[in-house]
Amino acid sequence: MAFLTLTDISKYFGGVAAVERFNLDVEKGEFVSFLGPSGCGKTTTLRMIAGFELPSSGTILLDSEDVTYKAPNQRNVGMVFQSYALFPNLTVGQNIGFGLQVRKENEAVIKARVDEMLGLIHLEQHQNKYPYQLSGGQQQRVALARALAIQPRVLLLDEPLSALDAKIRVELRLEIRRIQQALGITTVYVTHDQEEALSLSDRVVVMSQGRMEQVGTPFEIYNYPRTQFVAQFVGQLNLLPITGLDLAAETCLLAGQTVQFEHHQSRQLSEAPRLAIRPEEFRLGALEGCNVLSGRVETVMFLGAVVRLRVEVGGLLFSADLFNERNITPPRVGEQIEISFPVHACWLT
Repeated sequence: MAFLTLTDISKYFGGVAAVERFNLDVEKGEFVSFLGPSGCGKTTTLRMIAGFELPSSGTILLDSEDVTYKAPNQRNVGMVFQSYALFPNLTVGQNIGFGLQVRKENEAVIKARVDEMLGLIHLEQHQNKYPYQLSGGQQQRVALARALAIQPRVLLLDEPLSALDAKIRVELRLEIRRIQQALGITTVYVTHDQEEALSLSDRVVVMSQGRMEQVGTPFEIYNYPRTQFVAQFVGQLNLLPITGLDLAAETCLLAGQTVQFEHHQSRQLSEAPRLAIRPEEFRLGALEGCNVLSGRVETVMFLGAVVRLRVEVGGLLFSADLFNERNITPPRVGEQIEISFPVHACWLT
């Protein structure tokens, strides 16, 4: 049986559905991320798990216990917020031990637990400092340690890295994953950042307008999106209008040029199907066994690890990402090129 189970969870505010018929099983020790744009219901779902919001319908089981309508302090969950929410008048050590103080643990237990948490987050030398004396990244580590000090059954994180700069975000998400795996704690993480969700998670729940669009591993979510929303929201995607569609032969015309694709019967097509191709699937030149298009380079953008081309084919524009190789000069604007992509790399949506 799953460690955390959400069954038909819905939440309405004034008749408007913030979350609707949400179903999810989370295994013990699993790291699951809720990914989606602002207003999709991911934070509301997290707050229902924490007990800060009560569901309009549905049930929440935690370690086989029904906690649907229990208060937050009766659930034994740890919460880390976007804002660090540290007590400015308490030291780092006092902040970490605050939850244990509230539970009236004895001083020896509190000291041992605080020391353990300081070692876990690598801030042993900062125990007697106050929050204003720490960097943003250090403060968020303290907030994480405070949430973990009470030995919660589930760790909940609500966009904990969004207030930090890009480099610190990357470093801290590696720390969060390291700590989560070291403790084996069941974790639910809310983010709108797809890179965070894909790099941290065992599974990702993509949400839109209060509903679950798809649940799967990062590999599945990125490579096999089940809906057009998931395909567009996760990663870059070219969606190109087509003509001459022949599902039996798995071919179509893209700006008058024949393209072969893989059609999956399970994928529901829209009334006006379009061809979906990730930019990284393209290669320069005509490669055997691949689709080949002839077009003109409209723009060239150097992005460090990749060079992004905008290519015009018969009036259609699409993006193509090429690996940056120092010994290969990228095409120039206005140049006519041939560009290839595998049959399995494109699908109809």
